[in-house]
Amino acid sequence: MIGALAKLYQRQVGKSLRQLGLRYDDALVEVAEVNKAVSWLGKEEKVARQRRLVRASDLSFKRAYLPEDIQAIQEPMNFYLDDKVEEVRKLGDERNKLTKW
Repeated sequence: MIGALAKLYQRQVGKSLRQLGLRYDDALVEVAEVNKAVSWLGKEEKVARQRRLVRASDLSFKRAYLPEDIQAIQEPMNFYLDDKVEEVRKLGDERNKLTKW
């Protein structure tokens, strides 16, 4: 049952992100770990992320959505930042263990 609810929730979140042209990782709260992971992205991916965020802000301000044909090609569940955030967390944990007296 929980799996079915999770899929329903993921589908709804994906629809909302697709309407604005965002990916799931674009909507992460920008804490230190996420900011560090973003700094590790390549130049092209940083530019693409920034453009998606600006476009979403513009659409939100105008209370509009992307056209249906453009929404159809969006990949909101493309987790491009997940591995990097996990690596930042592991490095932080390792640093804490090494500096603990």
